[in-house]
Amino acid sequence: MLSNRQTAALKAFGKIESYKNDLNMLGSTLGGLSLWMPASALKKQCDEAIRMINDIAERFDRKLVVTIVGPCGAGKSTLLNALVGVDDLSPAGHQRPTTGHVIVFSSDPQDADQLVTGLGSESVEVKSGSAAATLEHVLIIDTPDTDSMAYQKHSPLVREAIARSDMLICVFDSENPKRKDHVDFLAPFIRRFNGESLVSVINKCDRQDEAELKDRILPDFSAYIQAAWQTTVDRMLCISARRHLQDPQFDETAAPKHDFDQFEDLRELIFDSINRAGYVVDRRLENARSLRDFVFVEASREISGHRTSLIEAERQMREAQKKSFLDAVSAMKKDDSRQLFGAGLMMYQKLSQRWIGPVGWMIAIWARLLIFGAGIAALFRFGRPVSQIMGMISAWRHFKESKAAVADTSNDERVGAGLRTYRLTAMSSWPDIAESLVGGGFDSTVRRVEDALPDTGTFSDKLAGIWSNALDSEMERMAGKLSGMLLQLVLNLPMFAVLGYTGWITVQRFLQGSYLAGNFFLHALWTIGIILLLSFFLFQILVRLVASPERVTIKAFEKMKRQADQLDAFTTNPVLVQLEMVIELETMLTALNIDE
Repeated sequence: MLSNRQTAALKAFGKIESYKNDLNMLGSTLGGLSLWMPASALKKQCDEAIRMINDIAERFDRKLVVTIVGPCGAGKSTLLNALVGVDDLSPAGHQRPTTGHVIVFSSDPQDADQLVTGLGSESVEVKSGSAAATLEHVLIIDTPDTDSMAYQKHSPLVREAIARSDMLICVFDSENPKRKDHVDFLAPFIRRFNGESLVSVINKCDRQDEAELKDRILPDFSAYIQAAWQTTVDRMLCISARRHLQDPQFDETAAPKHDFDQFEDLRELIFDSINRAGYVVDRRLENARSLRDFVFVEASREISGHRTSLIEAERQMREAQKKSFLDAVSAMKKDDSRQLFGAGLMMYQKLSQRWIGPVGWMIAIWARLLIFGAGIAALFRFGRPVSQIMGMISAWRHFKESKAAVADTSNDERVGAGLRTYRLTAMSSWPDIAESLVGGGFDSTVRRVEDALPDTGTFSDKLAGIWSNALDSEMERMAGKLSGMLLQLVLNLPMFAVLGYTGWITVQRFLQGSYLAGNFFLHALWTIGIILLLSFFLFQILVRLVASPERVTIKAFEKMKRQADQLDAFTTNPVLVQLEMVIELETMLTALNIDE
């Protein structure tokens, strides 16, 4: 059976994987934002955070690493010596830098193997003492100065030590706590730690007047450091590390001025509060979450800083896209001289499929005649006569292909006019859009006017498709309106009546043995023909009034214009795609935080 510690560790591993998945999702999105300049740096932060979280997962069963960092002369080494009760554990004194290695305090050298491997054996010294036995779950390390003369040598070592830490103790000198170089050095790392994992210590506080320390120095420094780090430091302690050495060796001129000292609070925090197995798991899980949140906050901050320009750029692009499309539709509408005849033919083809009875037969015959007429008309257009004659014969022979044969005669020119107009309108509006994009963090290369234009071939196909769909759907609607059962019954009824009457008389006389004369059938045929023609003529008038080619095409264009707000269905601008990804990124980050 799993112990409580093992169960907690398994749950924590699951949480850590979810944090990594969140960062991988963010990194994948950022990787697709090649034009948004902050994306590259944020992607690197994602990768680094994932690496650090992997490091946390690898040392889940290792001791908690508490790292002491501070500038030259702040008293880091003295603090470590005082905590572990060994005055000379870590070198301390007036010579700078006093600490040139990372000093690891541990009862078992094997506990520091991971640090030795990561930082290099030549850079790490493992030391022990009587207090080490009580630190079952904690390693304390002292780091080189962040601002000494050996800064360039020590800085990478300090950075790597911080990256492998679970808790930071940031030490400042009370005589000059607002050391900007030290504060700035730590700023990139601080937001990765929070709560009890970040402790700010003001050392040598006994050298200051107690009232001044409490009333002015401490509040002033607290406000300064939290503003500089842009985060809340929950735990800030005033201590005198030298006072707690075995042999403080105070200079006569530097004796303590008061007894206000929070050293025991710091010692209790390290040796009691965090020196627990359960705390190790919780703290590392919290640090992994802090790493994820750190990257999320950085990404949100970048987007927030550019939000106004990004939103304005999206608005401008949407409006320009809509205007370009409407102008393109207007250009296509003007170029409709050759479309009307084809539209009429297509309408009768759809009607012939819906109508039954004698009028339905007439509609089908009329559709065939119109196909033939389209072929004859083609002979009088400019082009290759032989191809036109073959096209006419093909249209006559292949009824189902006639719609495409007629529609294609003007599609290319119509779509071409629309495409040209779309490009001109889009190009005219792009300079203002590009400036908003650059203000939103996009690369200056977006100023190239080519970025305003969609792919010519793809856009032409999609524009032709939406025009064809709009025309076809409008014809289907009109055809359905003109093919109601009541209308079919009204127009077919006279012919059915004459046919029924003629048939009844013929059968009656036949049964009586009295045969009708031929003139009867001739007159009946003429009557049926006249009624049929009149019915079909009335139907044509109705079609002309309700579904004329002009009316159908106008309605189709109106339908296209109504689709101007849904341009994503057929236009793809890579700049707009990335712009929307940036804007939606903040929503994604917020959602991930809410889920947490």
